[in-house]
Order: sequence, then C-alpha cells, then structure tokens
Amino acid sequence: MNDSYNYEHFWLKHFLTDLVNSAKGAGLRPGAEAPDFELESTDGSRVRLGDLRGRPVLLHFGSGT
Repeated sequence: MNDSYNYEHFWLKHFLTDLVNSAKGAGLRPGAEAPDFELESTDGSRVRLGDLRGRPVLLHFGSGT
C-alpha cells in the first residue's frame, strides 16, 4: 500500500471541481451526443466511440487504487 496517497485531498478536489462545473452548466446535457474518444478495452484492444454509433454503450470506470 502506498502511504503517500492522499484520498481525502483527491476526493475533495475533484468533488468541488465537479460541483463548480455543474453550477456553471458545464459539460454535456442529458440526451446530448457524446464527443468521439478512444479507450483501451479490458482485452487490450482499442475501442473508439464513433465506431459504436447507433448501438447502446455502457461506460464503466473504476479505480484499482
């Protein structure tokens, strides 16, 4: 375990940033089309959102820390 990881600081910093951005109305609105992006899948291949247009997509983000 990494004793130098400061979860409380990390969590608060990002929570406050999200709160401010939400108050400003920043980000995508419900029902808006997501911008195209590419991520690595669990099997190591690359997946591009644009290649999945018209199909249901579920993005599940997690942390291994």
